[in-house]
Amino acid sequence: MSLKYALLTLLTGDRLLSGYDLLRYFDGSVGFVWHATHPQVYRELDKLRREGLVANELVVQTGRPNKKVYSITEQGTHELLAWVATPSQLQLMKDGMLVRAFSFGRIDLEIATAGLAEHRTLHEERLVRYRELMKLVEGSPDPAFRTGYQLVLQCGILHQETYLRWCDWATKFLRRSRRRPAGGRKTPRTPATGTRRPRRGARRSARFTRRGT
Repeated sequence: MSLKYALLTLLTGDRLLSGYDLLRYFDGSVGFVWHATHPQVYRELDKLRREGLVANELVVQTGRPNKKVYSITEQGTHELLAWVATPSQLQLMKDGMLVRAFSFGRIDLEIATAGLAEHRTLHEERLVRYRELMKLVEGSPDPAFRTGYQLVLQCGILHQETYLRWCDWATKFLRRSRRRPAGGRKTPRTPATGTRRPRRGARRSARFTRRGT
């Protein structure tokens, strides 16, 4: 998926949104679906305008700076819906935390579990935000808008809940794994000094020696 379709999606429903409004959406409800920076959003909006997929107009404001707002065109709506109807490819996941987790068995246990706890807090905060957004969306009078956002937000909520469970499991797993030797096998007991039993062959040789004396 490209930023192009993310912006067209946000502009559906006869809404007029400024670049700032669109950035707020990326920081909020659709942030886990697609991330974009301030320069990326404005560059893409200009490109969409030149392609005839969005239109813009200047809104004159009293006591505040004028702002430019954008709306999707009929051509933009047609291209967006055509894209929505095409099959979606499986996306590869990029998660720096999981890359770090590959080496948690090589660092101090407390450092690893502290990292998990910190990451868990971040996902917990995001989960709270998504649940609050879900309550707001449920009151929308636009059924198409409401349906779309409920689908997306519910996916985000389930993802955050799963990540929290993984953080809890990973913390317990690391603590258990440090209490047992690598491979899960028991460490052989070392006999006390002076109590080692002689080998069978050695005992037999000792008996023959005593008989011959």
